[in-house]
Amino acid sequence: MPHTGQRDLAKETLLYALAMVVSGLVQFAFLPFMSTFLTPEQAGELGVIRIVSEIIAGIVVLGLPASIIRAWHRTDAHRAVLVRSILFPLAPLFVSAVLVAVFGDKIAGLLHVTDASLFLHALALGGAVALLQVALSMPRAQGMAGTYFAIQFARGMLSLVLLFFLLRTAVAGGAVKSFLEARWIPTVLAVVFSFLFMWRLTGKSSGEKPPEHLSGTMLAFSLPLVPASLALLVLSSADMFMLRTISTDMAQSGWYEWAGRAVLILAPLTLGFSMAWHRYIFRKKKQGGRMDELGRSGLLFMITVNWAAMVLAILSNEIVSVFGGAAWLPAARVLPWIAGSAAMYALFTISQTAPLLTGQTKYIGWMTAFGAVLNIGFNLRLIPVAGAVGAAFATLATNMFMALSLFWIGRKVFPVSFPAVVIMVIVPVFSGPLSGMSPVLRMIAILAGTAVTVTVINVLRTLGTGDVLETPGGDSHEL
Repeated sequence: MPHTGQRDLAKETLLYALAMVVSGLVQFAFLPFMSTFLTPEQAGELGVIRIVSEIIAGIVVLGLPASIIRAWHRTDAHRAVLVRSILFPLAPLFVSAVLVAVFGDKIAGLLHVTDASLFLHALALGGAVALLQVALSMPRAQGMAGTYFAIQFARGMLSLVLLFFLLRTAVAGGAVKSFLEARWIPTVLAVVFSFLFMWRLTGKSSGEKPPEHLSGTMLAFSLPLVPASLALLVLSSADMFMLRTISTDMAQSGWYEWAGRAVLILAPLTLGFSMAWHRYIFRKKKQGGRMDELGRSGLLFMITVNWAAMVLAILSNEIVSVFGGAAWLPAARVLPWIAGSAAMYALFTISQTAPLLTGQTKYIGWMTAFGAVLNIGFNLRLIPVAGAVGAAFATLATNMFMALSLFWIGRKVFPVSFPAVVIMVIVPVFSGPLSGMSPVLRMIAILAGTAVTVTVINVLRTLGTGDVLETPGGDSHEL
């Protein structure tokens, strides 16, 4: 059974990763459009609206995806779980709409947004993204990674095609709206299809009586994750908001947005694994498993992410030159540090294992809330000195702190080898300085890093990882 679980994890991670490849490539394909149709100042404005939509999504989603997956494996009344998944987000969606209507103009002035109506697009995008996360958590819980991939693939392709036609017909000053419409219209269609599909799939369980207090149990698990989600959004949004309010150069936020879009190419690794990881650890706990199995999977994942982030960071100059052009070259100084922060967030995903296994999600909320405060402090200090580069470094440092702290908090449940974690931290941090070397030295660094990565992965696969995650006495934990 453990081998079957690992095969399922690998298969689902691959399919989720392929879905994220589509999503990441779509966002990456947006870069030439951004470079052609938007100025750096407009790109910064687009980034602000995108982040507002992410904040709305973080509120509306209510931390439900992990709770739905957990509930799906605790009861056979799947139709009851589906109904609650539809109803729970409606209240926060209504609240978000009221907030946008009341405060939209004031926020637009504060963040130097030229058209307050853009926040209506942010509401549509954020609400749709949240509902899609909720809707697709049920296929994830059922192990239907192929269905997830098909829906996300169709959504991504439609988004790219729609962007092409919207930009061709956009009136003067309407390019920013075209980028937003190209995202929320396909997302709304995907939401409708996903819920209808799951309604039909759960038809046989419509007569199943749900367990007592199902609603309360789901919310008790999910609601503590809301502060964590919002705190993570603060981590990702504080940089842009503070660049727009502290920096006198609006182009800084545009370069930051461009680099952030480029790093989305890592999404297949980070988000794909994260989605498969939740189901994997809950199944391991239910069916029985050992900590060294989780450790091996987590360590191999981090090694792969570190390698990808290193390559992206070292090739930042070439990436910006090809996809952005001369006007966007300053983004090459930002890209390495955002790539490093993405790797640190991947490590943070693994560090959440102990609280998720024990149901103590409050620790995730506390740590991310503290990290959000820390990030704001870093930004206040670094943005006036280094602009977008300072904002990117602030995110990297914060993600590193949160990951290490959460590993420490959960060490009794999910004990880790400290030297292994230190190595996982050092590589992304040093990739930034490496990006400034000569082309020859950078190529040597990539080849050397690739050789080391392949060697370590082969050694782990040959020898196992029982010594990577172990108790102080040397015995592997059972879940």
